[in-house]
Amino acid sequence: MKKIISFLLLVLFSAAIISCNKTTTVSTTTKTDIGTHTPVTITYAAWNLGTEESVNLERLMIEAFMVEYPWITVQIVERPKVPDATGTSEVDQNWNEFLGARAAQGTLPDVYFTDSTETTIMNNWTRDVYQIAHNDPEFMNISEDIREAANYGGKLMALPYAVYYFGYYINKTIFENANADAPVFEDTFTEFLAKIGDVANQNVTNGTGTAGIVGIDRMLEWYPSQLNADLGWYTYDGTILHLNGSEFETTLQLYQSLMQNKTIIYDALTPEEQLAAFGTTNAWESSQLAAYWEYTPIIGSMLNYDFEIDFIGTPGTDAAHQIPIVLDLMCISSQTQHESEAYELAKWMSFGKDGYLKRIELSTTVEGITALNMTPLQPDTELLDAFFGIYSSFTELRKVVSYNNYILEPNKYVPGYIKARWNEDYDAETTVGQLFDQVRGGLVNYADVKTAWNDISNNALTVARTAVLNKLGVNN
Repeated sequence: MKKIISFLLLVLFSAAIISCNKTTTVSTTTKTDIGTHTPVTITYAAWNLGTEESVNLERLMIEAFMVEYPWITVQIVERPKVPDATGTSEVDQNWNEFLGARAAQGTLPDVYFTDSTETTIMNNWTRDVYQIAHNDPEFMNISEDIREAANYGGKLMALPYAVYYFGYYINKTIFENANADAPVFEDTFTEFLAKIGDVANQNVTNGTGTAGIVGIDRMLEWYPSQLNADLGWYTYDGTILHLNGSEFETTLQLYQSLMQNKTIIYDALTPEEQLAAFGTTNAWESSQLAAYWEYTPIIGSMLNYDFEIDFIGTPGTDAAHQIPIVLDLMCISSQTQHESEAYELAKWMSFGKDGYLKRIELSTTVEGITALNMTPLQPDTELLDAFFGIYSSFTELRKVVSYNNYILEPNKYVPGYIKARWNEDYDAETTVGQLFDQVRGGLVNYADVKTAWNDISNNALTVARTAVLNKLGVNN
């Protein structure tokens, strides 16, 4: 009996050892094993988190991150409310005032959104993540112009969170009903206008007309780059603006000519003429508009219409075809004690493949979540297939996303751009932003102001860029 008991104990002991060895072997190969990591807590702030009570994809993503990385606890830093200008209600605190208050207390969020890298750099709020990012194959798989937007002389001061595309949504049903060819991604602007002319009927007076194009007011920002591949958004070439150049002048003349064309340009009609022709001043929702200028954050709402829609971006010319995009950025705090964990969170919420696939899963399975509006930052077939599993009819949009030739709106990452585009004084009565509106509207003669305007705007860029590079200790 003693021998039998001893044998059974030996078997049980051996089984226990084998079981422990198997557990250890598995746990050393998975990132979700908390036992091999020191627990840390990091903080996160973003302007798209909604309320704690709401069903919000971003908050669900953070919860999923903590499941995937159980040794990392993420605490959301809520932006406080402050009295509005009237003192009768509350609004969200200004974003940079919110960050500044946290920074002064030494509690700057470890990961946070930024609407101005110039602000975060000049206030010492952000850190250089060049090394950690450039050693990450997934980061290096992002298109260079997007991933390096916030690279200042070899110092990477922000990471891409999302890109959104500007361009035209097309009501394909209108073209199908007219037995006409709908605009496609490859069309030049001339071809685009001709196709719109095939279906537009803006001159009726009984409300049954078909509108052509809504949204040409942004042309002076994106169209010059279709005339010269060396130019970017608003003629910015990576260093200076070319507001006195032939491309800007040609675009101005084209815009002013189109604004006289009441046969295809919805914007050229008065509200009274719009109401007479279409029975409404919102021709898109009534399926009476062929081409609607907007950007892709609203793409989820396009699934709610009962007509077929696609997105073609912006048409180019024989000289160039560059798609304007808006880039959202996030920073890793200069005050963080956990750079690696903060980077993993930022990656999960933005360009990381695992995180993006989780976004797809959550957005398609959780009730109350609107359709995902973020296209993948990596040109990865699996990610593209997952996104276009939601937007399967948007075949032209897939061409836009896969294209890899973009111009980036400079607002968030080009030092001095806000001043150069809007806020710098042109003279004692007029800012450059007001001058832009006056020139575009034909109230001021472009030839009279173009040289001084260009010089003043470029001086604003140069002063700001020099200050940022000096702050970073980078040679200008």
